[in-house]
Amino acid sequence: MFPEGQPQPFPPGSGPASRVAHGMENLIGAKIRQLRRRQGLTLEAVATRSGLTKGYLSKVERGLKSPPISTLSRIARALGLDMADFFERESDGSGCTLVRVNERRPISRDGTLFGYSYEAVAHRRHNKTMEPFIITLTPHATDQTIFSHSGEEMMLVLSGRMLFYFAEERHVCDEGDCVYFDSGVPHRGECLGDSEAKVLVVIYSPREGD
Repeated sequence: MFPEGQPQPFPPGSGPASRVAHGMENLIGAKIRQLRRRQGLTLEAVATRSGLTKGYLSKVERGLKSPPISTLSRIARALGLDMADFFERESDGSGCTLVRVNERRPISRDGTLFGYSYEAVAHRRHNKTMEPFIITLTPHATDQTIFSHSGEEMMLVLSGRMLFYFAEERHVCDEGDCVYFDSGVPHRGECLGDSEAKVLVVIYSPREGD
């Protein structure tokens, strides 16, 4: 069984680099370091809580590693926060939070690291129980990873085609298809065909006491 939230080797990938996303990675890494130090936590402490390694966390904080969604969520929970805390606080406290399409926050600069790049679409909303993202699956990926983290997850194919792995199961998902699953089971989505696939992903991660 794979460590919870820890990326694991899966069949191999490549993808386009994004300067904007690279800058966001650096900002998020610096924010994680700031929040960790503010709580008086060492890298070792957060590594123990998250199930990740000290070396990996150090690279994330320095913007040298691009964490997949599940890993970013795991780090947030280890700090007692949600992922929105890694972004600038722009919410006005309203019960309704709007993020325009041009206000999305790209997080991963390179899909080669785990088979997809992704962007946050509700980063302004804090203390939420769900985390929505748009992921772009890379065609012909060759360095992919498989994921496992507590909670539940939904994936809705917006365009293109996706091959979805769930434990030993394999499902071909076309545009408009949706999968909802226990994210504690090893899983991943893989692009099918020569064109990239875009997928709406919503992650529910239970908080302590839920």
